[in-house]
Amino acid sequence: MYWLILVVIALLVLAAIAIKLKQLTSKTEGYPYTKKQSLFSPAERSFMGVLIQAIGEEYQVFGKVRIADILEPQRNLNNSMRQRALNRITAKHFDYVLCTKGDLSVAGVIELNDQSHQLRKRQERDTFLVGLCQAVSLPLIQFPAQRTYLVSEVRAKVLDILGGHPQESSLESAHVETPTIPASPLTSEPLNIAEHEGIHEVSSFMAEMPFCPKCSAPMVRRQAKSGSNTGQEFWGCSTFPKCRGVIQENA
Repeated sequence: MYWLILVVIALLVLAAIAIKLKQLTSKTEGYPYTKKQSLFSPAERSFMGVLIQAIGEEYQVFGKVRIADILEPQRNLNNSMRQRALNRITAKHFDYVLCTKGDLSVAGVIELNDQSHQLRKRQERDTFLVGLCQAVSLPLIQFPAQRTYLVSEVRAKVLDILGGHPQESSLESAHVETPTIPASPLTSEPLNIAEHEGIHEVSSFMAEMPFCPKCSAPMVRRQAKSGSNTGQEFWGCSTFPKCRGVIQENA
């Protein structure tokens, strides 16, 4: 009798496990997805901050926009040709899209080329994008990924290709660099920047509030209260400690 009870209990446990596994499998089959850690890579996120500083007054910057959201196959194609044309752009996106602020019409697109663009498959994609943009008269601006960008040069290149006329501004001497900043403990006091390396630098006469080169959030002015840079002002990300982006001002 005792063994019979154990067998019944074991069967009930196995049945419960089987039901649970079936429920989990059912959910996985319906929604087999997981959330990515970030929309942008660190290099892409940093360059987004550069673009906003460079041409944020003239254009609205969007990132990771599907080509199919901007372009579509010509209407005079038959169904077969239309589907083939659509398949070539469905899985592709532009790194950044610049839209006019008035009506958000697409003014141009930007590609940030890192080392992966040296791969043959990637080069084939790049060649296709160049031909595609030329065919629809869509300005395509390409920038090589690098640690440091001169904001005035980025601005000049973008406005030159889009037909603008860059003007002299306080951004003339601004440099933005992809940071490697060690974590600091959360305190109510400004961040001590004395020992940080790779900190961004901008000229002290930069009047407008900059955007964080790491996450593109607005930055707030702080003052170092310890170390060799005591009293020196710098910009810190407004989302600190979630983001530890820093821009140091030259004395």
